[in-house]
Amino acid sequence: MMPRLPKDQIPEVKLDGFGGAIEESLTRNQRRELFENPDSTVMVIAELTAKQYTGNATSEDKKPSVKVRVTFAEAARGAEMENVLRDVQQRMYKARTSEGTFDEVGHETAGSVLRHGVGLHLGSDVD
Repeated sequence: MMPRLPKDQIPEVKLDGFGGAIEESLTRNQRRELFENPDSTVMVIAELTAKQYTGNATSEDKKPSVKVRVTFAEAARGAEMENVLRDVQQRMYKARTSEGTFDEVGHETAGSVLRHGVGLHLGSDVD
């Protein structure tokens, strides 16, 4: 069982070097674009899995950290899907950054973010 941190202690999150899930999700053209144009981007949906933690002992002087791995990823295929993901990303960002502010009125739930961002692509089962 993983140890529990005090509520006021926030661990650093580090990405491990295994990028297999991301690589598999990219098309050949996306891979070439990333290689040939260093500032290019690809929109993806990714799932992170905790793989290793450090720095939890009270005698240790280092900040606790957790190493995560991208265990599932899918890249947008085409401009329409990329625009949908960007819309969802913007809505998620607004929901995260508006917490505790006046913007929180009308705060979106995860289901409403997906319903509005992905619309017809997911159907009406999203909550």
